Amino acid sequence: MTILLVDAGNSRLKWSELSVTGVLSTQYAQAYADRPALAVFIDLLERYPNVTHITLVHVLTHLFAESVHALCIERGIALQLVRSQAQGYGIQSGYREPARLGTDRFVGLIAAHQLAKPQPCIVIDCGTAVTLDAIDAHGKHLGGVIFPGLHLSADALIARAQGKLSVAFDEDMSVLADHTSQAIGSGCLFALLGAIEGISARMQTAFTQSAKRILTGGDATTLQPWLQGAYQIETDLLMQGLRYITLEDACTTP
Repeated sequence: MTILLVDAGNSRLKWSELSVTGVLSTQYAQAYADRPALAVFIDLLERYPNVTHITLVHVLTHLFAESVHALCIERGIALQLVRSQAQGYGIQSGYREPARLGTDRFVGLIAAHQLAKPQPCIVIDCGTAVTLDAIDAHGKHLGGVIFPGLHLSADALIARAQGKLSVAFDEDMSVLADHTSQAIGSGCLFALLGAIEGISARMQTAFTQSAKRILTGGDATTLQPWLQGAYQIETDLLMQGLRYITLEDACTTP
């Protein structure tokens, strides 16, 4: 019996195995590159021919979800497709329309609350886009923000320059950059750091006790050394959330 936890993001497919005793494996990732996300998902199925259950969170189209569902039916795989809820798994959504909260954010909130309680927490997911969400000590989601990630910001600036500029992300990032490509890379980095630090500080004012700041996403390890203050890195936060969902539903299913 093989259980897979799968996160289909904007640019990568990530997955972990979950043992029957609830132990989570290492997280693996495969970039889509120039391939459709569904093709990469099919590769995953070929890699695990004995998979019996998949818990999936995705930020892709309804067509992707429908295609995955059809593939799982064809192969006799039980598919658990995560959807955002008004209340569930210890989280009360702060969205006016809970179903419109990104399912990846919903799963991240679940995991972060389990890690942080009895403290409130601020979840910072640094991927193609960056999201910051605030959760109180009781699991109530207070809301959050979304803005462009590190590489998306740089790509947008370069695109507007019609290919006349380039960007450099290296160890010599500085607010005193001495050439244009470094200046763009440094500018995007420090703008992002300032946004994360500033928004986190503003979110903290919503709480009466110190909030745990949890950092995840593809750029988390790049950003963490530059951030001022304590930020706990959880590179597999969504896998932890998917684990919690899978085990909770297994306990409540007759």
